[in-house]
Amino acid sequence: MKTFVLVPVLLLFSCSSIFAAEKLPNDVRQFIAQRDACDHFRGELPDPEEAERMREVTGQIEKRCRGTDRRLRLLKKKYGSDANVKKRLNVYDEQIEPRDNQR
Repeated sequence: MKTFVLVPVLLLFSCSSIFAAEKLPNDVRQFIAQRDACDHFRGELPDPEEAERMREVTGQIEKRCRGTDRRLRLLKKKYGSDANVKKRLNVYDEQIEPRDNQR
């Protein structure tokens, strides 16, 4: 369980020097930290036989990924004229959450 807490913290600290150099707006930095943690857990799906680990990972995905598609769209719209922000946001998939009609 300590790993779940440690990974996002390490991601945040490892990116902090990048954020400082780029001088990204706070809402963009917060999004990047959340989405990077989301993407980390999306890549951690265990074998279905590992029921407990599967519950932990899917819980983290739900917690960290929910709402990021919408936030990404809003940030791209808000900072559409900022080339640096656009470059940073364009690395993320625009659709990772299931659409309402897919649930």
